[in-house]
Amino acid sequence: MAPVLFFIVKYTYTNIFLLEYMKFSMPARVVVAKELAETFRALGHECRIRIVEELAHGDHGELDVHSLVEILELPQPTVSQHLSVLRHAKLVKQRRAGRSVYYSLTNRNLASWLLQGLGFLDARSQDAQELSQAVEDVRRVWS
Repeated sequence: MAPVLFFIVKYTYTNIFLLEYMKFSMPARVVVAKELAETFRALGHECRIRIVEELAHGDHGELDVHSLVEILELPQPTVSQHLSVLRHAKLVKQRRAGRSVYYSLTNRNLASWLLQGLGFLDARSQDAQELSQAVEDVRRVWS
């Protein structure tokens, strides 16, 4: 019966109410696991990881869309779409200045967290020399 109630609540009330409902009806570890899964989902594309790293190392911690397009060498609509996913997940924030929109990380620790994730690639790449070299190159650039 609880899953049916959850379905009704999810589609009847706002997301704020849904989060409150989840806090009272689920163990804390389930709520945290769901939030982490949403974060991983938002970071689950190579372009979005590259955007996060570029924002972490950009001028004053922020870059405009045009700069990201040039750095990433991707079409503007593609970059904007990925920024939208990151903004929706509250991983980046935007600031308007005239006709330009500047993006920055909501938490600069996100980039260092991704850098720590390279350790997992090291463990996987012991058999693949090419991947191992790529991990070392990225570690130097992102550090």
